[in-house]
Amino acid sequence: MYLKRLELHGFKSFAQKAVLDFDPGLTAIVGPNGSGKSNVADAIRWVMGEQSLKLLRGKKSEDVIFAGSDKKSKLSMAEVSLYFDNKDHKLPYDYNEVVIARRLYRNGESEYLINKNRVRLLDVVDALLRSGFGATNYAVIGQGTIDQLVLAGPAEIKNLIEDASGVKPYYLKKEKTIRRLAQTEENLTSVSQLIAEIEPRLRSLKRQAKRMEEREAVAAQLAGLQLEYFGGQIYLLETELDSVSEALQLKKRVVAGLESEITAFQKNLEKDEQQSTKSSTFVDELDSRLKHLEDRKLALLEQLAEISGKLKIDPAATRNFSEFQRQFEAILNQLRPDNIEEVKRSLKKLVSDFSNAKNDELLKQKQVLTRELEQIVKDMEEQRAAKNKLLTEEKQKKQFLTAEEKKFRTKSNELNELKDEQNLILIEKAKLDTRMENLTKEIREAFGGMPEMLSQHKKAPGNPDLPNQILKFKRQLELAGGVDEQVLNEYRETQQRFDYLSAQVKDLSAAVADLKTVLEELDLVIKKQFDEAFSRISDKFAEYFRILFNGGKAHMNLLREDVAEVDDDNLSAEALAEADNDDQTEEPKTHREIVGIEIKATPPGKKLATIQALSGGERALTAIALLCALLASYPSPFVVLDEVDAALDEANSIRFASILGTLAHQTQFITITHNRETMRQAHTLYGVTMDDAGVSKILSIKLEKAEAIAE
Repeated sequence: MYLKRLELHGFKSFAQKAVLDFDPGLTAIVGPNGSGKSNVADAIRWVMGEQSLKLLRGKKSEDVIFAGSDKKSKLSMAEVSLYFDNKDHKLPYDYNEVVIARRLYRNGESEYLINKNRVRLLDVVDALLRSGFGATNYAVIGQGTIDQLVLAGPAEIKNLIEDASGVKPYYLKKEKTIRRLAQTEENLTSVSQLIAEIEPRLRSLKRQAKRMEEREAVAAQLAGLQLEYFGGQIYLLETELDSVSEALQLKKRVVAGLESEITAFQKNLEKDEQQSTKSSTFVDELDSRLKHLEDRKLALLEQLAEISGKLKIDPAATRNFSEFQRQFEAILNQLRPDNIEEVKRSLKKLVSDFSNAKNDELLKQKQVLTRELEQIVKDMEEQRAAKNKLLTEEKQKKQFLTAEEKKFRTKSNELNELKDEQNLILIEKAKLDTRMENLTKEIREAFGGMPEMLSQHKKAPGNPDLPNQILKFKRQLELAGGVDEQVLNEYRETQQRFDYLSAQVKDLSAAVADLKTVLEELDLVIKKQFDEAFSRISDKFAEYFRILFNGGKAHMNLLREDVAEVDDDNLSAEALAEADNDDQTEEPKTHREIVGIEIKATPPGKKLATIQALSGGERALTAIALLCALLASYPSPFVVLDEVDAALDEANSIRFASILGTLAHQTQFITITHNRETMRQAHTLYGVTMDDAGVSKILSIKLEKAEAIAE
C-alpha cells in the first residue's frame, strides 16, 4: 500500500484544484518560503483526521479554507482527497484503490468520505489504524517539530515506541477492557448491594410463603379427598339416576302399549255402538213394516169378510161367520216359520168350507185378496224372522260388548296404576336431579368450578371415613388462616428478582474474571511486543546515531515506577468493600511499571548527560536517528517530512539523504525540503509557487526524465 495521489481544492493557499501524483520511493516538494509547501503536509494531516488546530497552524477550523486575497475572493469550501493503492488490501476495504476525502464548509458543516461514501471520523481513524500507519505520531512530521520527537519527554518517546511496535491497539483494547472491567465491577457492586437489600425481605416472605405452601399442601390433600368423595357421590347418584331412568323408560313403553290397546278398544266400541245403533234403527223399520202389514192384513180380512157377505153362503155358514173368524184367527196364531205351508192349507180349507159363493167375480176378487193376504202373511213371517235374528244378534253383541267394556275398564285401571307408578318414578328422578344439582353446586363452591380431574374419580366409594377426614382438613385450613395472594405474588416476584440478580452476580463475576484474564494476556502481549520493539529500535537508534554523527554513542533507558496492585481475583464485591474499610489490611503489593523511555546521546568528543544540553542541529540529528530507527524497524506505508533537514549542515544532509535513500525501498517518503542532497535522492520533484493572487500552484518533474533530456 502507498499513497498514489493527493488532490487539494480550496485548502489554505490552494484555491484552485491541485493534484500531486506519487510513486513508491522518495518524492521531494520544493519552493520558496511562503509559497505553500507546508500546506501540503497540513492537508495530508487534515484529511487523516487531525483535530488539533495548533498542529494545522490555525486558530479556527475555517482557517483551512482559502481566505481570499486582493485579487481573488474567498472560497466557501475546502476539500482534500488521498488516493491509496490498496492492492495488498492493508486498508480494510475490498477495493484496489481507496479514496479518503474530507470536506469543510464555512457554515461549520464537515464530512468524511471513503470512496465517495459518507462515513464518520471514527471510521477513517479505524481504517488508518488497521492499515498500520494511522496510529503513528511520525506519519506526518511538521515544520520545526522534528526535535520534538526527543524533547517531548520519556512518556512521549515511549508512545512512539509503542506506536511503531503496533502495541497501541493493544493498549486501546486494554483501556477499553479496563473501562469495561471498572463498569462491570461497579455493576457487580450495585447488584450485590441490591441483593443485600432484598435478601432480608426475601427471607421474611419465604417464611410466610412456606406457611402458605403448607396450607396449600393441606388444601391439596383436602382437594384430593373432596375429589374422591364427590366422585363417589356422583357415581352413586348417576347409578341411581340410570336405574330410575331405565325404569321410567320401561314404564313409558308399557303405558304407551296400554294406551294403544285402549285406543283400539275405544275405536272398536265406537264402531260396535254405531252398528248397534244401525241395528236398532233397522229393527224399528221392521216393526214399522210389520205394523203396516198387520194393518193391511186387517183391511184384507175386512174386504174378504165383505165379499163373503155378498156371496151366497149357507145360512148356517153365514150364521157361523163369527165361528169362521174365530177359526181363521186361531189358524193364524199357529203360524211359525216352520209351518207356513200347513197354515196356508188350513186357511184354504177353512175358506173353501166356509164359502160356496157362486159369483165368479167375487170369487176372483176373493182369490186376489186371498193371495195378497197370503203374501202379506209370508212377508210378515219373513220380517218377524229377520227381526228375531237381529234381536238375537243384538243380544249376542250386547253380551260381547259387555265383555269388551269389562276388559276396557280393566285396561284403563291398569293404565291408571301404571301412570301412578310412572309419576312416582318421576318424583324419585326429580329428587335425584335435585340432589345432583345440589352436589354440583357444592362442588363448584368447593373448587370454584367443575374440576377436570373429577371424571377420573367417578367410582364406587370405598372409604366411609371420607366425610370425617374432609372436616378434619377443613378445620386445619381454618386454623391456618386465609391465603394472601399479594404476599405470594410479592414472594414470587422477589424470589425471581433475587434469582435474576444472583445470576447477574455470577455472570458479572465470571465477566470480571474473564476481563482480568484478558488484561493479563494483553499485558503479556504488550510486554513481549514492546520489549522486542524496544530492543530492536534501541539497537537501530544507536546505529543511525553513529552514522549521522560519524561516531559517538546513544542508547535508550527504560524508566520504571512502583505501582500498587490489588489481588482481588478471589474476592467478591462485598469482601472488597470490607477490605477497604478494614484498618488492619496488609500493605498492597507493588510492581515496577515502565512509565517512559529516556534517551542518552553523546556526540563524538563531548560529554553530555541530557538531550536538552544538545544544540539545535544535534537535537535534530538525534531525532532523525530515532525516526530512522523507527522506520527501519517498523516501516510505515508513507511518511511526510516537512523541512526536517533544515537545521543540518551539508555533511549531515548528505548522510541524512543517504539514509532516506536506503529506507525508501520500504517506506514511501514525501519530503518538503530546501536541501539539494535530499532533492538529489528524490525520483520526483514538485515545485510550489504562488502567483500574484496569493494562490499556490504545482509544478512537477521526473528527475530521471529531466536527466535524460539534459544528456
